[in-house]
Amino acid sequence: MGENTIVALGTPPGESAIAVVRISGDDAVGIADGMMAGAKSWESHQFYKRIIRDHNGEVVDDVLAVVMREPNSYTGEDIVEISCHGSMNIVSAIIEESMWLGAELAPPGEFTKRAFLNGKIDLAQAEAVADLISSETKLQRSVALEHLRGGLSKKVRKIEEKLLQQLSLVEVSIDFSTEDIEMFSISELVETSVWIRKKLEGLIASKKAGAKLRNGIRITLTGPRNAGKSSIYNTLLGEERAIVSHIPGTTRDILRERIHIGGFTYYLEDTAGIAEAESEIEAIGISAGIEAAEAADMVVFVIDGSVEPEEKVYKLAGKLKGKRHLIAINKMDLGLKIDKKEVEERLGADSVIEISALTSDGFDELKKWIYTNTVTAEMGKISRERIAVNSRQAMALHRALEALNKMEKDISVGQPAEILSIELREAAAACGEITGRSVEEDLLGHIFSRFCIGK
Repeated sequence: MGENTIVALGTPPGESAIAVVRISGDDAVGIADGMMAGAKSWESHQFYKRIIRDHNGEVVDDVLAVVMREPNSYTGEDIVEISCHGSMNIVSAIIEESMWLGAELAPPGEFTKRAFLNGKIDLAQAEAVADLISSETKLQRSVALEHLRGGLSKKVRKIEEKLLQQLSLVEVSIDFSTEDIEMFSISELVETSVWIRKKLEGLIASKKAGAKLRNGIRITLTGPRNAGKSSIYNTLLGEERAIVSHIPGTTRDILRERIHIGGFTYYLEDTAGIAEAESEIEAIGISAGIEAAEAADMVVFVIDGSVEPEEKVYKLAGKLKGKRHLIAINKMDLGLKIDKKEVEERLGADSVIEISALTSDGFDELKKWIYTNTVTAEMGKISRERIAVNSRQAMALHRALEALNKMEKDISVGQPAEILSIELREAAAACGEITGRSVEEDLLGHIFSRFCIGK
C-alpha cells in the first residue's frame, strides 16, 4: 500500500521469557537489515538466529527473527517478527532502534486494520480477532474462531448476493421500461425478501446472547447482614476473596470478581449487608450495594435460613419484585428454620433454593439457575452455529431489515421499480457494512481503536 512502516510489541507488556516485536510495511525488511545485517537476503517464513545491534554497534540481544514477505503475511505487507528475551529494556531498545531506522510506533489495531485494507480479512473477521484475544471461555473462543473463519461473513454475503441479484433485475427493468418485457417478477422479489428477512431476524436475534457472551453478565449478592453472602461469594469463586466473620457489617466495599458458567463470563459482586448503618462508612457501603443490585442483570438475595426471619427481611426481598432475582436460603447445614414454601408464598416467587456455603450443597442448582435465567433460548442456536453478532453488526442488519420491510410495503401499494431499487440498494449497502464492503473510514478508525497495540 505504500504506507509508513510500523513497529510495536506483539505480546503483552511486562517481564516474560520471550517477547515478540512486529514490524510491518514497505521498509520492514530494510529496517531489520539495519539491525541484523543480511536480513534482506533471508528466505520468507524461515527463522534466523541473529544478534541485534543498535546504530552505535552495541549488542542489544540474541534473537530469533523471521521475514514474511508480502502478500503472504498477516497484514499483506512485508512483516518482520523478532522473538527476543522478554525484558522490557530489550523490547524498548529494539523498538527505539526500529524507529531510529524509520519505523513509526503503531497505533492500536493498526496491524489488523492493514490486514483488512489489504484484503487479507474482512471487517467481521477483523472484529473476531479482538474477540478471540479477549476470550476467556471455550464458548467465547469457539464463536470468535467461527467468525474469524468467515462463518458470519458467509451468511451475510449469501444474503447480499440475493439482494444484488434482485437489484440487477429491477434496474434492468428500469433501463428497458419502454419495452413490453417483464424483466423481474414481483412474486419472486417478495419471496426472496421474505427469505432474507427471516435470515436477518435470525442473525439479529443472536445479538442479545452475543452481548452477554462478549461483555459478561453482572450478578449481585445482596440481603441482610450475616446471611452468608461473602461465604457464597467465596464458594462460587472457589477461593477465599471476601473476609468472612460472624461480626455484622464486615463487608463494606463492593467486591467484584469473574466466574465462568456454561461458557459465559459472570461478574459476581458481594455487597454490604442491608441494615441500619452504625457509621457513615457503613452507610456508604450499604448505599453502594443497593445501587449495584439495581444495576445488576440478576440479583441473588441471601437469607440466613438457620434463624427465624424478621419481617423486615421479607420487606427487603419484596422490593426485588420486577427485577430478575433468586432467593437463596443459606446455612441449610445448620438446620433450616425457614419454610421454603412460605417464602415462595410470601414473596410470590418460585425462584427459591436452599444452599449451604459451608458444604457447597445446592450450589450446582444455584449455578444452573443463574445460567438458565440469564442466558436466553437463543443460546442453543449459538452453541450449534457459533454465530453471535455484535452491536455494530446488529445495527447494520436492522437497517437492512427496515429497508426490506419498507420495500414489501411499497410493493403492496404498487410503487414503481425506481423506488424498489432504492430500497434494495439500501439493504445491500447495510449488509455490506458487516464485511466492510461499504464502510466509512471514520467507522474503521473507531473499530480498530479498540484493539490492543501490536495486533
